[in-house]
Amino acid sequence: MPSGDYVGPREFHRGARADIITLQPHPDFAGYAVNLTPEQIESGVRIAAALIALLWLLFVLDRNRWWPSRWSLHLDAAGREPRPGEHGEVAVVVPARNEASLLPRTLPRLLKQARWYRRLVFVDDRSTDHTASSARLLATGSEADALLHVERITEPEPEWTAKTYAMQRGYETAVRDWHGDPTRQWILFTEADILHPTFSIGRLVSKAGSENIDLLSVMVKLRARTFWEWLLIPPFVYFFQLLYPFQRVSAPGRGRAAAAGALILVRRSALEDAGGLEPLRARAVEDVALAQAVKSSGGKCWLGLDPDIRSLRTHDSYGEVREMVVRSAFERLGCHYVLVPIVWLALACLYVAPPLLAIYGALRLDPVIGVLGGLAWLIGTANYLPVVQYLGVPSGLSLTLPVAALIYAVMSTASAWRTLLGRHHDRRTATEIDLTDE
Repeated sequence: MPSGDYVGPREFHRGARADIITLQPHPDFAGYAVNLTPEQIESGVRIAAALIALLWLLFVLDRNRWWPSRWSLHLDAAGREPRPGEHGEVAVVVPARNEASLLPRTLPRLLKQARWYRRLVFVDDRSTDHTASSARLLATGSEADALLHVERITEPEPEWTAKTYAMQRGYETAVRDWHGDPTRQWILFTEADILHPTFSIGRLVSKAGSENIDLLSVMVKLRARTFWEWLLIPPFVYFFQLLYPFQRVSAPGRGRAAAAGALILVRRSALEDAGGLEPLRARAVEDVALAQAVKSSGGKCWLGLDPDIRSLRTHDSYGEVREMVVRSAFERLGCHYVLVPIVWLALACLYVAPPLLAIYGALRLDPVIGVLGGLAWLIGTANYLPVVQYLGVPSGLSLTLPVAALIYAVMSTASAWRTLLGRHHDRRTATEIDLTDE
């Protein structure tokens, strides 16, 4: 075929010079043929590798992007001996649906802390098992027997997400006939799968009260023991901390705000100043929305870790992890469809490209590409490794982050697609409890 003839979209040919690759477009665009030498292609790959390595170097210079291992409630509480009532009164709200199998493990931990709260409101959100009766039975004869109130929801509330409505019903019951200074009244929202240490409420209230925090939230330690949990739970925690750096969330002012929905302690006056839960009624990410409302109204937030507070929820299959992510991922992107391809680009450049560049450099015997790609991969893995170790996952699995990043890009796209189709996830239901947890 003579040089310059039209070549279809899947074809190319070499021109008169054997070292020049001529890409011929459609005849309508014949003036835009691209001539690339192998050296130019190699230079382009080197530039891309250098830019990705530079991005990672700049990334780790921001200490807010490091894993906040010292940003932990249990470390802050060391040496403190809080006393009930020292910083005010507490009401605990536990929304639950179909959690009868795990309540015998989790609810007694809250019942044993009765001296720390005035009322424990258990909200049974349309359960089809024996969730409500299990809660009553467990409380019978305990020191919290008289403090437990079971609120039952029998019908969904239009325009409310199920969990937010359960929180609202629990809040209304908790504050009923609650008089006094609302700045010294606290609402603790926690989920039924959370295994509290027997001193958790005192630790939470002590930190919030002594540091004048209006909303305190803890990213509980998630379970990671099966294949899919090993692969996808550490990235879930890792990407959450990248989206909402704990130090930045906890900084004063009206900047970044976030919370982790499994455990939120909020001052009643701050919640009322923020407009309550009703403005958040349709939000799938009600935890982040609540923190944003509190911080926007002048409240102080704190978000951190506590390895002593754990979730017993299992995610043994890909579908269970996928549902957890898909139901809220798009809202975490602000419901902006334009951000979906940006997420793909960011995850591909930062996590997928470095190992590919390192392998490409090794195969092509190009030390520049190999070293730059390997450097970016090393920095990214080192940045991720503390999360893997924190969750008790074998350290070698930190090398699987590029694969997990691709899966999360797919799940983010699925979340946007679900929103586009008008499908909304109601709320998660209980999975099997891990009976091996202590």
